[in-house]
Amino acid sequence: MTNNYLKSIMIAAPVLLFLVYFFYWPLSHLITVAFDSPESEWVDLYNNPLIKRFLVFTFVQAILTVLGALLIGFPTGYLLSRTNPFGLKFLRSAITVPFLFPPLAILLGFVVLFEPRGLISNFAGSLWVYSPFSFWGIILAHVMFNVSVVARIVEASLNDESANHHDLAQTLGASRWMRFRTITLVHLGPSIESAILLVFLYAFNSFAIVLILGQVRYQTIEVMIYTQSKLRLNYEAASILALLQLLINITIIALYTRRRTFRSFKVTINPIIRNENRKSSTIILWMITILTWFPILIVISKTFEGLMSSPDTIKNQIISGSYDRYLGTSPLRVMENTLLFGLLVAIITVIFSFLLILSLNTINNPEKMEKLYILLTLIPMGTSAITLSFALLSTHGTDESFTKNVWLFIISAQIIAALPFSTRILFSSWQRVPTDLLLVSKTLGASPLHSFRKIIFPLMKSTILVAFLFSFAISIGEFGATYFLVRGEWLTLSLAIHRLFSSRTTLLPNLYATILALTALISFWIIEKFGSIEMKL
Repeated sequence: MTNNYLKSIMIAAPVLLFLVYFFYWPLSHLITVAFDSPESEWVDLYNNPLIKRFLVFTFVQAILTVLGALLIGFPTGYLLSRTNPFGLKFLRSAITVPFLFPPLAILLGFVVLFEPRGLISNFAGSLWVYSPFSFWGIILAHVMFNVSVVARIVEASLNDESANHHDLAQTLGASRWMRFRTITLVHLGPSIESAILLVFLYAFNSFAIVLILGQVRYQTIEVMIYTQSKLRLNYEAASILALLQLLINITIIALYTRRRTFRSFKVTINPIIRNENRKSSTIILWMITILTWFPILIVISKTFEGLMSSPDTIKNQIISGSYDRYLGTSPLRVMENTLLFGLLVAIITVIFSFLLILSLNTINNPEKMEKLYILLTLIPMGTSAITLSFALLSTHGTDESFTKNVWLFIISAQIIAALPFSTRILFSSWQRVPTDLLLVSKTLGASPLHSFRKIIFPLMKSTILVAFLFSFAISIGEFGATYFLVRGEWLTLSLAIHRLFSSRTTLLPNLYATILALTALISFWIIEKFGSIEMKL
């Protein structure tokens, strides 16, 4: 037994060492700096009216984002589950995809759509008075980005609701509203709470959207950590803010995982579908789909318009290997970096997840070890991208290898962001592997590695593809950590969009946003075709 556990730990050692070196050690150092900060630093932060204002803004915008996402996402999920609209499968996918789009790709179209001389203002005239670079512009961008999360969680939960309870209540004379209030809402409760926590977590840790749309007037804790550490070089203040953010994030993650353990009583599910409102529900869902897709569609249309109207000299610059003064590198190098990072992150993340599964497969009772691995890979979800990159810079920034190999730290930060999702996807698939087959293989004398290669791996092929593409999509769209750590020529597409955001050159950022959006779209299409994402969070 001891030998099996030792062997299990040795197999998982590369993953554990990676997490210790690139995550747990830097994070613990950051926490130590925060606690060792002089009392005066804590008092100054507490008495700083600007810090207080930004803290209040962080919570208020997250709460308003949750309310807005629920207001649109809940009826969207309900219509998808209950009304059987025309093109249900297409609408479900179309509503989900925007959540996978990189924030910078959506932001570019969002600004074009809502700017003072944009399409909305031209159409609505004086009725639209809000600038995208405002408080309500930030809220609207967050809501548009998170509607799909609420919609898919609500739909997935409603699809698991049993019709038996409704049939029984109806025979007892309960009205449709009473059945909805006493049966459906009770069934949806844990899923709605999970959706609220998840959307709040995303909005609370928002960086790219607030950095660009908020400018200097609005900052979340995430943006404040960046400002204090990177711009003002006040590492103690940044550490204290990071500690505060970490405590809040861990609390949210703990509540979220507690809701994930909720399991309702399983019964035979009879689908609850009403077709009488099929046409109206289709129209409403199409309107919501167009609303969430509009920023991306604008970017794509402007890209093709620019390609058609631009002279050949401009088009040649797109794939040029020559230095661009706005980018600080060549356009070709930007695309190469993004592809290289994405592939490396996806491959390493999947390998790490499989090492953990193989480690568990070597012991007879892996339940305790599995909980430990899940905890170790889930904690990074409670750490924001800026906090992680700030921690990496604090511990490794003085090393000569950091400047020379900064790409390695960028990839590491992206792996840490993708690992919780990849591990969860693959662990979920591994738990569905028939235990009878594994017991038979052990009885016949097969080694754990042989069982893994002949039984587990073939049954998880589609899930491997899902985990790979999901990790790839996270990497190519990642902005915060890469923005904080990047040096020299290691620019990615998201960072290039940001640098070109206010420049006179519109074709290149539009093209980069289109590439990111189409990559996310193709990745999601492949996932839908060959696998599935667990959206019942």
